[in-house]
Amino acid sequence: MLTFVPAFLFAAALSTALAAAPAPLLPALPPHQIFPNAAAALDAVLASNPHILGIGELHSTTAAPSLPSTLSVFTAELFPVLAPHLTDLVLETWRVDGACGAPAADVTEKVAVETERPPETKSELVLLIEAAVAAGVRPHDLAFSCAEYGAMLDPAGEVRFGELLRLLTEKLQAFAVLASATPNATMVLYGGAVHNDLFPAAALASYAYGPEVQKKAGTNYVELDLYQPELLTPTLTDASWAPLLAVTGPGHVVLYQRGPQSFILFLPAAPATPLTPG
Repeated sequence: MLTFVPAFLFAAALSTALAAAPAPLLPALPPHQIFPNAAAALDAVLASNPHILGIGELHSTTAAPSLPSTLSVFTAELFPVLAPHLTDLVLETWRVDGACGAPAADVTEKVAVETERPPETKSELVLLIEAAVAAGVRPHDLAFSCAEYGAMLDPAGEVRFGELLRLLTEKLQAFAVLASATPNATMVLYGGAVHNDLFPAAALASYAYGPEVQKKAGTNYVELDLYQPELLTPTLTDASWAPLLAVTGPGHVVLYQRGPQSFILFLPAAPATPLTPG
């Protein structure tokens, strides 16, 4: 025989069961600091007064969500704070050397297609260079020789991205080592969030200049990664700091110290778009 439980008794029993059940444990948040803006967080990063700051970003792509690029945020909010203390700004970009002919043009064009960088990236780089010149900071890009352009192409004419990354790392490292040996030099190196790593993953260690620069510069080198939460994918998210994504949001930034002289700054997440009746 079926027995029907009155609704109010079922609700009471369910309430009692839920009250007795232990609440789910939320992941513990790693030690972190919250600041109202990126410029305020930068003061904490610069507390040790480093002479060389390696800044890494997650590159925007045409497939990424539509939001202001990390590069534009750096130019508007962080560079004005850094500029009065800088002598040099090194950018992970290069100009095509016309003397190298087709290999230089092919590498540059194919890298632009494969990396899907938004077309406005080029103009944003120009704006940063102009800001550096106006502030009396020497801007530098990276120069490849004709032989290096040739080495970046395989026999089928496709880009060897491993060789490209190796060369970028080598040239950024050379600038940083020069700064470490130059009295009164203060330098920012701005590029992808792999090259500046002090604690790179084993598979990416050959593309990171951080450990070698630290050997030369010691505590005068600091690594800072700028992460926009919307650009993080599962493969780019580390379990050690993943819980901090729960405290990102509009109106503030989150600073996490990954290790000695190594920081991640989570930029404000875009506000959620409210649902509208359709």
